[in-house]
This record gives sequence, C-alpha cells and structure tokens, in this order.
Amino acid sequence: MIERQERTKKQLLNAAIDLFEAVGFQKTRISDIVARAGVAQGTFYLYYRSKEEIFLDVIKEFTTLFASFLEDASDLFAGDSFDEVRRNVLDFNHRLIELYTANGKTARILFREGASQGGPFKSVFHGIYTQFIEIVRNRLEQNRATGHVTFEDAETEASFLIGLFDRSLFYFMDVKKHVDVEALSRRMTDFIMGGLSKHIPKSR
Repeated sequence: MIERQERTKKQLLNAAIDLFEAVGFQKTRISDIVARAGVAQGTFYLYYRSKEEIFLDVIKEFTTLFASFLEDASDLFAGDSFDEVRRNVLDFNHRLIELYTANGKTARILFREGASQGGPFKSVFHGIYTQFIEIVRNRLEQNRATGHVTFEDAETEASFLIGLFDRSLFYFMDVKKHVDVEALSRRMTDFIMGGLSKHIPKSR
C-alpha cells in the first residue's frame, strides 16, 4: 500500500515537472498533471491541496541540495597561495555546475518561475539568491586578509557571481544544449579569479 502511494506521488511529481518546464506554471492545469501521470483527477487531492503545493514540492529537493551545497562551501576563496585559492574556486564551480546539470528541469522551473511569479515562488527564489549572496560575501570577507582576492564590496561581488552562474549555465543548458563541465568550470574560474585578483594566472 505504502509503495503504491509513493509510486503514485512520484508519477504526479514527474508529470508536474515535465509540464512546469514545458509550458510554465500558469499554463499548467491540475487536469493536465493527472492526465500525464495517468491517474484520476481525485487522486491528485489525496496528495496535494493545490497546484501551488505540488510546485513547492517539485522544487523542494533542489533547494535543499542547493542550500546544503552552499553550507559546505567553507573553502571558497580560502588558501595560502593564489593557486590554492583558484583550486578551491574551481572545485566550487565544478560542483555547482554538476548540481545544476543533474537537476536541470527543477533548476529551470525554480529560477524561471521564481523570477516571474509572486507569492511563495518568489520567496523561495529570493531565499536561494539571498543565501548564495550571503555565503559568498562571508567567504570573501573571511579571506580578504590573505591578499589573494581583492574587491571593493563583497556583497556586490557575490551578486555578480550568482548572476554569472544563473545566466551562463542556463545559456549552455538551454541554448547550446551542451555543458562541458570540465571546460566551463575552468573558464568560469579564470573569469572569476581575473576579476578578484591582481595576480596574473600562470598559463596552464
């Protein structure tokens, strides 16, 4: 019984993910979700009270993973040398790109719908941005004294970085239809380090 309930809920979630990504939240109807999931209309309400509630459930796993990832980024901008700082930034970029690409559908739904909708969607979207900016700002401030990163305002730099990740990753995912994780993380790292350091990276 429990297995069947979990399977039915998973069918609803997968159907909602596909539809939210394909046509957006506003154009998706509950009738569309149940039709795609292959269940009766009344079954939906055994698991969710509304379309808004299933939307929040759809993005919950990604937001949890994203928050955990940020909390674990204790080495970001840390290091006793420029090269060590760069390695830590490279590792951060690599893991972030992998997180986005492994959860591409839900990441698109969150950032697209969160940016355009109000209510709970915008609050979740703003929460992700705020957490990212706060953690990156703190890491920059913590490592200012090493002299390996230079900046005028840590909060501004952090906001630049989330914009870089957000726009560039979705460009490669949606427009180019291909993400070379190794190459993109390396090039993104060089771009970031070039903006935050007076050092000239050695050719690699």
